[in-house]
Amino acid sequence: MPAWASAARRTRRGSPHGRGSVLRVFIADDSLGFGTLAAAWLEGYDDIEVVGAVRSADEAIAQVEAARPDVVILDRLLPQPEHSEQVAQHVRARLPDAAILLVSGMPDEDLAGEARSAGADGHVSKAANADALAEAVRRVAAVRSADDAA
Repeated sequence: MPAWASAARRTRRGSPHGRGSVLRVFIADDSLGFGTLAAAWLEGYDDIEVVGAVRSADEAIAQVEAARPDVVILDRLLPQPEHSEQVAQHVRARLPDAAILLVSGMPDEDLAGEARSAGADGHVSKAANADALAEAVRRVAAVRSADDAA
């Protein structure tokens, strides 16, 4: 286990939604800084476990299925939009119950349209703080669960 993950586990925050289950999260982002920070932040919550983190579309496609995530955090530009679309299509085909959370450095109002066209369940700006990122993960997981139950 990476040092940042064990340190984050020692300072875990409680689950504000009261669910007992742990959300499994896979991060696909070509930015080492954001990917590392997001993983460290999310590992700080009792109800979220980071099960994989990669920096390319090829790595994501090769590893996401074995990780069996509930939520895939997907960079809009991995490093190009078509790479993100390939990952999203792979996730939808192989892991239809997994939610996709699109992340980007672009403003939220622009990202909302991009997320819808990419087939994502939601979006969040890379400028979000730890609590906002964790809440976005929970929100897309809940939306996907509700869609699957319908």
